[in-house]
Amino acid sequence: MSRNLQAAAFAAAISVFTVISMQGARAAEIKVISANSPRAVLNDLTGKFESSSGHKLTIAVTETGEIKQRILGGANYDVIILPTATANELAQLGKIAAGSLVPIVRTSFGMAVRAGAARPDIDSVDAFKRSLLAAQSILITDPATGGISGVHFMEVLGRLGIADEMKPKLVLNRGGGYHAERIAKGEADLAVQAEHEIRCVAGIDFVPYPAEFQRAVTFVAGIGAGSKDAAARQFVEFLRGPDAVSVIKAKCLQPG
Repeated sequence: MSRNLQAAAFAAAISVFTVISMQGARAAEIKVISANSPRAVLNDLTGKFESSSGHKLTIAVTETGEIKQRILGGANYDVIILPTATANELAQLGKIAAGSLVPIVRTSFGMAVRAGAARPDIDSVDAFKRSLLAAQSILITDPATGGISGVHFMEVLGRLGIADEMKPKLVLNRGGGYHAERIAKGEADLAVQAEHEIRCVAGIDFVPYPAEFQRAVTFVAGIGAGSKDAAARQFVEFLRGPDAVSVIKAKCLQPG
């Protein structure tokens, strides 16, 4: 090989090494904390984002109330995914970077019953009240965790004037997951949770709340106030891109 060819090969090798080194230097660990509703979406998107970006995601998923407590207690995350109201509250307290919040997914709430089983009557408020009182057991997210579906259901019971009467019938769940899976196994008569967590379970029928009690919620992603890494913003942008939208729809959610 001539000296010119050797020099060219050496220069090419140095160039490749430099590019690889720069990519490694740019790689970042992105710490993410999210409320439960986007869990399945994040599970599916993690590998896609990591392979396309070279960054590493470290994701914690828990209830909204727990996230708020952690952040107010001084925990730092690069990306925070929460219901809009809680995210706005933390942004006002300086815990989420101003102007960084963007909508990611939307869902509503309702009830799960086994396919073919008697459905709660939602034709009127009185009929709905009677249906709840007739249930032997209802599985809900423990409202003490701040889980929004459980908090909302307790508000519904309060408006119906039957909160105390219903307490012995409530089966409180603190571990996350899809309550409807337990309904399919016959562990309770009803479950209340976010719509997508019901519709995506086989053998289950979704029953909406009566119009008076329906509620939709949007989950937003924001940059933690202490994050200095541009990779965090890259991940938030990814959550609004075409790959994310297709996964969001497949998980029975609506894009934000």
